[in-house]
Amino acid sequence: MGLLVAGLFLPSTIQNNAISAATDSARQTANQIKAIRSYYTKYVIGDAKASGALSLGIDHKGDPATIPLPATLVHDVSNLVAQEQVSFSLYSPYPFENRADRPTDNFMEQAWETLSENPEASFQQTETINGSTFLRVAVADQMSSEVCVACHNTVAGSPKTDWQLGDLRGVIEVRRNLDTVLGTTQALSRNLLIGFAVMGALLIAVCIMVARSVIRPIERVCTDIAAVSSGNLETEVISASRKDEIGKIGKALVELQTDLQNARIGEDRRAALQQEQHDVVQHLSSGLVRLSRGDFSQPIDVEFSGAHEKLRLNFNQTIDTLSGTVAQVVEASQSIGNGATEISQASDDLSHRTESQAATLEQTAAALDQMTASVKAAAEGARSVEATMEEAQQEAKSSGEVVANAVAAMTEISGSSSHIGQIVTVIDDIAFQTNLLALNAGVEAARAGEAGRGFAVVAAEVRGLAARSSEAAMEIKALISGSAEQVGRGVDLVGKAGDALNSIVGRVNQISELVSDITEGAVEQSTGLAEINIGVTQLDQVTQQNAAMVEQSTAAGHLLKADALKLTQVVAGFKIQHGLSSPTPQETTAATSEPSVAHDYLDWEDEAVPQAGLAATGSGDSKWQDF
Repeated sequence: MGLLVAGLFLPSTIQNNAISAATDSARQTANQIKAIRSYYTKYVIGDAKASGALSLGIDHKGDPATIPLPATLVHDVSNLVAQEQVSFSLYSPYPFENRADRPTDNFMEQAWETLSENPEASFQQTETINGSTFLRVAVADQMSSEVCVACHNTVAGSPKTDWQLGDLRGVIEVRRNLDTVLGTTQALSRNLLIGFAVMGALLIAVCIMVARSVIRPIERVCTDIAAVSSGNLETEVISASRKDEIGKIGKALVELQTDLQNARIGEDRRAALQQEQHDVVQHLSSGLVRLSRGDFSQPIDVEFSGAHEKLRLNFNQTIDTLSGTVAQVVEASQSIGNGATEISQASDDLSHRTESQAATLEQTAAALDQMTASVKAAAEGARSVEATMEEAQQEAKSSGEVVANAVAAMTEISGSSSHIGQIVTVIDDIAFQTNLLALNAGVEAARAGEAGRGFAVVAAEVRGLAARSSEAAMEIKALISGSAEQVGRGVDLVGKAGDALNSIVGRVNQISELVSDITEGAVEQSTGLAEINIGVTQLDQVTQQNAAMVEQSTAAGHLLKADALKLTQVVAGFKIQHGLSSPTPQETTAATSEPSVAHDYLDWEDEAVPQAGLAATGSGDSKWQDF
């Protein structure tokens, strides 16, 4: 089969390898052309342009002053080697004018598209032309130097003048005739097939000989193995007497028969032991089922054989130990139930007392708050009164000074009235003297007769003026006398007012001192009440915390009572040896419900027991059920 597969696939593999080698050779040729062109561009074109003695062009033949462009050089060289097995060409979508009419085929277009996308790749294809097979390999021709870019952008007849370094200028194609290569590979494949056919015939002959000498004894051995595998351990193995490898297999089969016989004996012993273990497991399983139901009153009475007897004794000892433990748990559960009931009742009473104490303290704190506010307001009012009294004292002192000034003014007025009285007396005397003079003048005018009539009229007027002056002086004197009396009374009244104001100032000073003392006392009382209020507030907070702790303790007591009841109900289902028995749930309920509580237990539990406590209770139940 391997020779057949090799004969089918080896010719095509050889041909593919030959084409792959030809492809690598063509790619190397194209790279060599690129290297020659690069060298020509760098060292020939560059030197020619630098010297200026030669020019570049596509029509260089017959012109000794013109050298070909690099692309023209490649085209000329490709025409020279076109008759050999390998040829190459250079083409581009941007040809010079002398090659613009050269036709392109599908391979050229596909090569340009592929190399435009990836200039580092290559494009190859095999095709048959006129009965000959050709390999066509195309590589990218890029602008690899600044000299090349400058040449293509400046030479006459260039199809494009905006070339840049790295642009794809064209495609270099290497064409190789594969007829010779394919003929060689076909001859090699034909020779290999003939060799494979001869080798196959030899292998078939060898297989026939081996089948006659080996397969028949192997078939006999297979028959013996089948008999042994079916359980026939008494079959005689004839091939065990042979001296070759088949005899070794027969001897091994005989040993296997012996081992299988020993194994069968051991299996019978294991079956008996397994039956014995099954009986032990059945008894232990029944005992464990009774244990799972809480029945500790039935130990295993059937004796076990061998080492299993110790297991039975340990099981019975475990039952005895569990019975004693459950009895102790029963007694402890009853004690816990009674204690939990007492704790629950005491916690309820303590809770009520604590709540009442907290309410009383809260009322006391509120009353102290009100009293503190009142005392504080009174202290502030006393401060205001003290300030008012100080202002009144200052005003009274100012009024005393005003009264003193008024008394001094009245005294001055009284002195001035005395002086005015004296002046009025002088005026009265002057008027009296004037009247006498006027009277004498009238007498003299009468004596004078007609000549003294005018003087008599003047004397009469003077006497009239003197009379009126005397009357006015008398009136002024009377008024001054009244004013002096009024001023005297005013001085007395102002003096009395001054004394009264001095007395008022003294009283105001005493009142101010008393108000100051009241203010200080009110401030001290306000400070003391504030401190008392703080203490009562702290005491109220502590009492509230104590009340919360009492509520928690009460909840814990009720929860402990419920857990004790559940524990008693759980252990009531156990059956104990030695005449002991667990109390029934009804007895436990009656025993734990004897003490009365301050309020209904279920309602209190609904309000006080948190969900976490209920979850914990459920967890405890599941543990006892597992036990």
